[in-house]
Amino acid sequence: MTLQALAGIRVLDLGIVTAGAATSGVLADLGAEVIKIEGPTYIDPFRDWQGTGDGDWWEQSPPYRATNRNKKSACLDLKSPRGRDLFLQLVGLSDVVVENFRVGVLDKLGIGFETLRQANPRIVLASLSSQGATGPGAGNVSFGSTLEASSGLAHLTRYPGGKPQITGRALNYPDQIVSMFAAGAVMAALVERQRTGQGVHIDLAQRELSSFFVGEAFIAALDGALPEDYPVGPPAMLQALSRGEDGQWIAVTIPASASAAAEHLIGALTGQALAAFIGGRPAAEGARALRRAGAAAEVVVAARDYADPHGPAPGNALALDDAGHQVKGQPIRLGGRDAGTAAAVAPLGRDNRYVASGLLGLNDAQYDALLAEGIFATRPRTTE
Repeated sequence: MTLQALAGIRVLDLGIVTAGAATSGVLADLGAEVIKIEGPTYIDPFRDWQGTGDGDWWEQSPPYRATNRNKKSACLDLKSPRGRDLFLQLVGLSDVVVENFRVGVLDKLGIGFETLRQANPRIVLASLSSQGATGPGAGNVSFGSTLEASSGLAHLTRYPGGKPQITGRALNYPDQIVSMFAAGAVMAALVERQRTGQGVHIDLAQRELSSFFVGEAFIAALDGALPEDYPVGPPAMLQALSRGEDGQWIAVTIPASASAAAEHLIGALTGQALAAFIGGRPAAEGARALRRAGAAAEVVVAARDYADPHGPAPGNALALDDAGHQVKGQPIRLGGRDAGTAAAVAPLGRDNRYVASGLLGLNDAQYDALLAEGIFATRPRTTE
């Protein structure tokens, strides 16, 4: 890992699935030490996203591996008084806590923000709930699909006249939005802490962040003019979404500045002429010709195309971890440096002893006793 902007920052990651876990993942990619903390009776649902099975099934989920690389792993029972006390001691040694539980869960566990602040007045807590901590929907739970619906996103991504469209569990687009914004908010809070000396509770509503990305549609609606599904540009731009002769789609926008060159290329500045030009040649060839004329033109890429060695280069969007697994990459570059090779996801509880002895000062006998009691664990157990 070569990005060390957040070196020296310790993050306790209570995040699950994507929104919370990916937020801390960004912080880890930027050099923070991230300790993912799961409970023996409540592991990250991404671990059994594809069901349970034989062997160590909780270590085999590709979505979990992709979102939780570059992290340490501790399995600590926060439902027990002893586990709670150990967690609060960890808070005293840390900078950030990230969580995306339903509003009220941390308070129920006895580790709400006021309690965390007593343990460490400088702690930054990032809470990424569905609707935020206040308002009529504060207690609601959500997943990507419900956020796409309640934010207005699913309406805009539908086919014209068709039913609302959601990206599904393979993407959960709102979660991706939330994680990048939340990581930025955490870094802003850390900068503010340098000035004030105090931590802060970040309250991010995932629905509000998702709605932020369709704000232009809301503004247009206030003016009484609902935006068209297609084209999306102003009248001065000619746009098309058409198929090349090989069946691949191209998205094209011809701005006014390129109109003369484009007209010379395709014969006329009409949608019909543009579609005919695109349909008369392979998509990639048509896109190249249109770009040379000053248009913005790209072949529509499917996720499977990145698995093709002859397909488009994903750059840093995808990566291999140091165990050879395909994982999400980190596209951020700082001063020409990127995140480098990610550390493979840690097995559940691999870093228990580091937490217990290296951070909390417990000796081996004390740790072994806590492991025997089930306060620490290295495998999930049936909910009590």
